[in-house]
Amino acid sequence: MDLPLCGTVIRTTWGATSDIGPVRSSNQDSWLVQEPLFAVADGMGGNTEGELASTTALEVLSTALSPEALSAIDPNPAELVDAIRDAAQAVASLGDEGDPAAPGTTLCGTLTIDQDGPQWLTFNIGDSRAYLIAQGSIVQLTTDHSALQEAKEFAQRTGADLVLPPSNVITRALGAAMPELPQADYVLTPMCEGDLVLVCSDGVHGVLSNEDILAAFSDNASPQEIANALVDQALAAGTRDNATALVVRAQSVVGSRYDGDIRASVRPRIPVRPLPVTTARRAR
Repeated sequence: MDLPLCGTVIRTTWGATSDIGPVRSSNQDSWLVQEPLFAVADGMGGNTEGELASTTALEVLSTALSPEALSAIDPNPAELVDAIRDAAQAVASLGDEGDPAAPGTTLCGTLTIDQDGPQWLTFNIGDSRAYLIAQGSIVQLTTDHSALQEAKEFAQRTGADLVLPPSNVITRALGAAMPELPQADYVLTPMCEGDLVLVCSDGVHGVLSNEDILAAFSDNASPQEIANALVDQALAAGTRDNATALVVRAQSVVGSRYDGDIRASVRPRIPVRPLPVTTARRAR
C-alpha cells in the first residue's frame, strides 16, 4: 500500500513516570495517555484536595475524548476546547465559591492532529510545561501562567529591574478559586518524524535547565527510559515537589507538508484559537 495516498498517519510511542518526591506526603501530579491526547496535571490545595483536582481534570478529559465518545464524529481541536472547559467546571465544583483554599490544578499536554499535515497542538493552563526536542535542540512550547513569568515579561517590556515574586504563585488554573473559567493557550507546531515532546510538572522543570533536559534525550533511549532519567535527575537536583515526566516520540509520520528546518529551536510555533480540523488517522 502506498501510505502517502492514505493521507496523514502518525505512529507514536511514549513513556511516563511520576514520583512523590522527598518532601510531600502525597503525589498530587497525574498524567494521561489516550492517543492522540497526552497530558499532565499538577494539583494544588492540600494533600487530598490537590490529588483530587488533578485526577478529576484528567478523568473529564479522558471521558470527553475517549474513542467511544469520538466514534461518531471526526475528532478535532474543538472537542479539546470543550473538554478543557468541562474539566475546569468539574474542578471548580470541588470547592466552595470564593474559598482561597479551594482545590486547583494545572493542565498541560499535546494533541496530535492533521491540519495541513501532522501537527503538535500544545495546550496549557498554569505552570506545567511542554517542550519539543528535535535534531539535538530544545524549545519550550508553552508559556507559564505564573507571577514569575509575568514579572519577567514586564521587565523585558519596560526595561525595569526584574523583581522576583514567589515562584509558586499561579495566575491561571483550573479551580483554585479562580474568578472565572480559565482559558488555555494553544500552540500549533509542525510535526516531523523523530520528534520528541516532553510534558512535565514544575517538580521537573523547576530544577532542570533546558540543557539538563536535553542531555537526557539520548538517541538510543526509549521514551520510558528518558522519562525515568528526567525524574531521577530532578530528584538528584533537589526538587522538593512531586515530579512527573511524560515523553512522546513521533515514531513514524506520513503526510508531512512541512519542508523547513526541523530543529526544535527554529521550528514554527504558532499561537492559535483552535478551529475544526480532522485529527490524524491513527496507525494501528
